[in-house]
Amino acid sequence: MKLQKFPKIHADWLSKTFAGVFLGFAFSVCIAAIVTLLSFGRMEAVLAPQMGMWTIPWIWCPVFFLAYFIPRGWQVIVIYSVATAVAYLGVLLLRG
Repeated sequence: MKLQKFPKIHADWLSKTFAGVFLGFAFSVCIAAIVTLLSFGRMEAVLAPQMGMWTIPWIWCPVFFLAYFIPRGWQVIVIYSVATAVAYLGVLLLRG
């Protein structure tokens, strides 16, 4: 029985760090904005921005961590750019 070969994870630490820090942060801010917009109807208006603010580290830390497990640095940049664009589109659609 042969073992499966998984793609080698390259040490593109500079591009992966860039994607995790900047694009991951932009993505987490977008998700926090979505959480804030969805929270306004369900909780007090004073607490909704706090809910969104405290959502950022819960999204950003795992996204930053996962950037190093994607095989190539340019793939991380493309994936995180597309995810951030989709999240911004979601914010624009929710805001109206």
